[in-house]
Amino acid sequence: METTDSRLLTGILEQADQAAKKKLQEAKEQASAILKDAEKRAESEKEAERRALEHKLRQIELRLQANMTSAKRKAVLRQGDDRYQEVLSRVLSMLDAKTIAPYLPQWIAEAALGLDLKEAKVAYSNQCPVTEAQLETAAEIIKKVTGSSIILHLESKPIRGLGVVVSSLDGMVSFNNQVEIRLRRLDRVVRAMIQEHT
Repeated sequence: METTDSRLLTGILEQADQAAKKKLQEAKEQASAILKDAEKRAESEKEAERRALEHKLRQIELRLQANMTSAKRKAVLRQGDDRYQEVLSRVLSMLDAKTIAPYLPQWIAEAALGLDLKEAKVAYSNQCPVTEAQLETAAEIIKKVTGSSIILHLESKPIRGLGVVVSSLDGMVSFNNQVEIRLRRLDRVVRAMIQEHT
């Protein structure tokens, strides 16, 4: 009996040993599969983080590039503004009553044509007064250009800047032809010239 018991016991032990080996093998395979899956996930997450970081770096580079471009543009604009102010100051310093006096009849005529009035008043600076002769010359220019007659009067109230301001008798509409305003009208042209030569 002992031999039967012994064989039975040996069989049970062998079966238990095989079952244990099988379970151990399955556990190793599961552990290996879990490890491979974890490595794949870790690699995938690592790749996703790398892409996200690259994207952030690209965004930072683009922002930096945009900021640098903006700063350069602002510097160029500031330099252009500085040069414009310098040119404007030089032009204004070169213009005086003697320089602009011969042009006043044309400026008066230009302003009166712009207003399209039959009668107007002309304000001027005490530094560069308008004469009756200049008013007559302006009226002649208008007559020659349009064929229409205009009556021009001198305004008793002076203006501050060099040039003229032509307005309706009631003062409701006016055309400002002062030197500084005329220069502002040429603002784009002057700025374009400055940019062209820088």
